[in-house]
Amino acid sequence: MVDFFRAGGFNMFVLAALGIPTWLVAAKFARDATPQRLSILRALTWAIVFASVVGVAAGLASTAHFVVTVPEAQKDPLPYLLQGFAETMTNAILGGGIVVITWILVAVGVRRMPDPETT
Repeated sequence: MVDFFRAGGFNMFVLAALGIPTWLVAAKFARDATPQRLSILRALTWAIVFASVVGVAAGLASTAHFVVTVPEAQKDPLPYLLQGFAETMTNAILGGGIVVITWILVAVGVRRMPDPETT
């Protein structure tokens, strides 16, 4: 897990810093759903999605820069490109996992919301 986190680079800290509070709010929403919590979850989800995209873009740019500036990598770039791609995808995996768990909790909260017609 440490290697997975390290492979993604600095952006993994950003995703974790966004993900932990998102899960806390989502857990509260699952217990006691309110429109305010849902709006916060939507905003945090978008922040995580955008942070994931930025992390992937930064990783791909870093990999490409490495391949074009290191003579050894230019001789046979495929292994370096594949390793860089694999490391870059950890941002998408972590961000996507956070969003999936968040919205599963949102689904539980929405299911538990009282029906406005019966109140």
